[in-house]
Amino acid sequence: MPRLSIRHRTELHYAGPATESVNEVRLVPRDSGRVIVHHADVTVLPAARTSSHMDAFGNVVRWFQVVDPHERLVVDAEAIVTASAPGRLVHSLTPSEQWAALAHPAFLDGLAEYLAPSVYVHPAPEVAALARELDVPEGGGVETWLLDLAQGVSDTVAYEKGATAVDTPVEVVARLRRGVCQDLAHLTIALCRMRGVPARYVSGWLYGPAIEGPAESHAWIEAHVPGAGWLEIDPTHPGRLDGHHVRVAVGRDYADVPPLRGSYRGAPPAGMTVSVEIEELPAAA
Repeated sequence: MPRLSIRHRTELHYAGPATESVNEVRLVPRDSGRVIVHHADVTVLPAARTSSHMDAFGNVVRWFQVVDPHERLVVDAEAIVTASAPGRLVHSLTPSEQWAALAHPAFLDGLAEYLAPSVYVHPAPEVAALARELDVPEGGGVETWLLDLAQGVSDTVAYEKGATAVDTPVEVVARLRRGVCQDLAHLTIALCRMRGVPARYVSGWLYGPAIEGPAESHAWIEAHVPGAGWLEIDPTHPGRLDGHHVRVAVGRDYADVPPLRGSYRGAPPAGMTVSVEIEELPAAA
């Protein structure tokens, strides 16, 4: 299990003085079944005290306010975690029973928020056309269908930086067949929900020891398999997850989990840079 040191820095520059800046940060991972958080903190320049609360999806949110005039805002999130691969799902239903359970009223009510349209994920003719094109077999049950679906999306949508923007809707991604991890996640969620499989967006970091260049934030999904639970899937890197995905926040789509969101008074933004550094630490003695 890799023990990772992570630093995520966001730096905002303004064209003139900014005041009354109020912000939310979703960059603090939580302990989960496969991620142990040894340390996590958020610091801000200009110096500001942060407060913490949980949002409706169980994510840690740090809140802060900068009142004095400033032309630069820096938010540093640091964490030390130990990550492991997700455990295999234990199924209590047969494949046919899994598909039948998707229509059960209790199942629909309990997971309604992950089946309904959201800001970036909604039904669209382009998504329906892609579903027909992929034509993923259902005979192996919901989990097998999900893994095959992620592979199909990965094979069909080319990973290309700059092809989309942070607010690109899912129907545009389905038409372009290009995008980044956020787009592949949104498209896979849309295909899941269209079939009646509850699905949600996961934001976090991906550590790739063999990948050259700077680390980056990453996005993948979780989908719910009746009688088994949530399955993490990464359509950008299809297949079963290893221990290099560090989950930070979950929501219906990206609109629920932006790393930094806020408002201020003053001059317009002049630029923003984001950097992520991930280092594997020696195993604890």
